[in-house]
Amino acid sequence: MNLYEFEAKNIFAQYGIPIPPSKLVTHPQDLNKIFFGYPLTLKCQVLTGGRGKAGGIKFAKSLAEAQKLAPELLNLEIKGCKTQSLLVEPKLNITNEYYLSVTLDRELGVPVFIATSEGGVEVEQAKNVIKMPIHFPYSAFLTRTLAYKIGLNGEALNKFASIADKLYKIFIERDLDLIEINPLVAVEGNELLALDGKIVVNDDSLMRQPYFAGWLESHLVDLPAVERLAKLHGVNLVELDGDIGILCNGAGLTMATMDMVAEFGGKPANFLDAGGGSDQAKTLAALELVNKNPKLKVILLNILGGITACDDVANALVEFVKAHSNVKLVVRLRGNNQEKAKEILSNYNVKLIPNLEEAVKTAIALAS
Repeated sequence: MNLYEFEAKNIFAQYGIPIPPSKLVTHPQDLNKIFFGYPLTLKCQVLTGGRGKAGGIKFAKSLAEAQKLAPELLNLEIKGCKTQSLLVEPKLNITNEYYLSVTLDRELGVPVFIATSEGGVEVEQAKNVIKMPIHFPYSAFLTRTLAYKIGLNGEALNKFASIADKLYKIFIERDLDLIEINPLVAVEGNELLALDGKIVVNDDSLMRQPYFAGWLESHLVDLPAVERLAKLHGVNLVELDGDIGILCNGAGLTMATMDMVAEFGGKPANFLDAGGGSDQAKTLAALELVNKNPKLKVILLNILGGITACDDVANALVEFVKAHSNVKLVVRLRGNNQEKAKEILSNYNVKLIPNLEEAVKTAIALAS
């Protein structure tokens, strides 16, 4: 789950990371209530990057100019993401910019600090990028070394290291995939401020993060309606251009099934991974989501029962068949309680096809 900049900064402030004064604006008239002085910075709040290049950050020298710019920015769409609001801040006199983030390095299997003395829109092209693995047990000395390696010393080194320590604490305590300050700016008086912030929360951790309870739906506004519903039901769905609905448990199994469909001349209508622990309710929700595709001609369900019990899947299929008797189904269930599943489905004229190749070819034949 991606957070908006203003939400990321609220979390920064809770952990003691300095941020500029700011005000969230949803209507141009709200600018009348801002007393930071001019010039102001107006920033589109969108769940994507690249807003600077797309014209999503503007500066206003007066209230009249700000009120002229605000409607344009509030109507701006960036990379398919609609602007939800504007974050208004005083324009700062910046002396230096830095980049700082914590993310998970999947190859190393540990979080890593990434930092550079060249923050801004082209940080990926910076020359002096320092990447430091964060091993257990954590030591604050690591952030001092990080600050030193990007060229800081004295008071600036201490302040940078303190912010990095807090960033890592947020990363761990909030179950994040990424936390980023870009840029982290030095201003007059040698203060360091998080001028922009990005946070990506691990979706699988939301159930144990009460702070983010109820946030997911409002952070899926830029997804197509069906994919948004899928996220809310805890399944991964991507709609495609074909006519054979694919429903599996596990991303690898789903991709392998789609590849086999394509290999034998079929066209998948979607990618849907219901997850390894799908119960009856989740499987039924997944079937309903696949069935929403207007191009659909047949649903191919390929479930390997491990944590997922085949009889739970069968009971979901029974409920689905009762509601949608006209939908063509091809079902392969193997593993935990598959005999129980076979018995349940035999009463509803749903045949199990144990061989995957046969199941795929049957689905293609039904679709054509």
